[in-house]
Amino acid sequence: MDPPLPPPGATDVFSISDQTLAQKLHFVNEIGFGNWGSVWLCRPRSGHDKLSDAKVAVKLVHRNKSKTASARVGSLWNEMKIVRSFNDDPHPSIVPFYSFIITPSYALITMAYLPRLIPVELPESRAKPWMQSLLSGIVYLHKRGVVHNDIKPANILLSETNVPTLVDFGFAEQYNPKSSEAFISSVSYGTPEYLSPERARGLKHDTRKSDVWSLGITFFELLVGRTPFEYEEGEQFSTKTELEAYWGRTIRGKWVGQWNISSGVESMLRRMLAPNADLRCTAVGAFQDPYWSQELQDVSQRTTNKVAHSK
Repeated sequence: MDPPLPPPGATDVFSISDQTLAQKLHFVNEIGFGNWGSVWLCRPRSGHDKLSDAKVAVKLVHRNKSKTASARVGSLWNEMKIVRSFNDDPHPSIVPFYSFIITPSYALITMAYLPRLIPVELPESRAKPWMQSLLSGIVYLHKRGVVHNDIKPANILLSETNVPTLVDFGFAEQYNPKSSEAFISSVSYGTPEYLSPERARGLKHDTRKSDVWSLGITFFELLVGRTPFEYEEGEQFSTKTELEAYWGRTIRGKWVGQWNISSGVESMLRRMLAPNADLRCTAVGAFQDPYWSQELQDVSQRTTNKVAHSK
């Protein structure tokens, strides 16, 4: 299924005044926020201040003379360059880019508005096509030298036609695949529960393999409602000690708690969540896994863990 097309004339990068921005976009309500800025649902304005029926998502940061603001604008510019590079060959599970706008007070990206967050704890029959589409999207990114670096359910939205779409490329990096240093990093940023063992420890690592790990965690959460290394949904990791205990489970590859998934998807997830990155499959390897061609098993044939491990 093709991604939604941008509004006519919207695919551009340009500078305008604050007043012109107000004449072009009506900011309906804030739908997300963080230290980096905020995300708004907007409606374009057409002649005589009339609002169109179209909806766009706007990621916005405030501009001022502080180093923090400059860094946020620089990050937004980097994000724009990455998502804009997909416009000539779009993927249905990658958010479409419309425009980058800079004013004296703001810098913003306009993108497709996606109305719903992907749910979790889903029947496998419902989750499987979504997982396959997302995995295809990661293969697409890696082939283009891009790693997302923050894959998690909170960054996956559903389109109007129920296509799962990866959003928020604020941590994304783009490499020259021909470089000897392509995809290699020692950074450890990201959401703690979704960090690969090597990234959590700040080791030099292949960022593509970390994407695969994060996607494997995400797939498990879509099916079970929590990560494989949490004893229960909502387990707290607010202290360094709690995080170290969690990461210790990831290093050992120790799944905990209870789960009930097919043996086919468990086998694939074990490959995606191998603690040793050298043994972890690539996105292409996961996409070629036999699971995708298998019929889903009856409940009686599913792999079930009903005994929570001791801590």
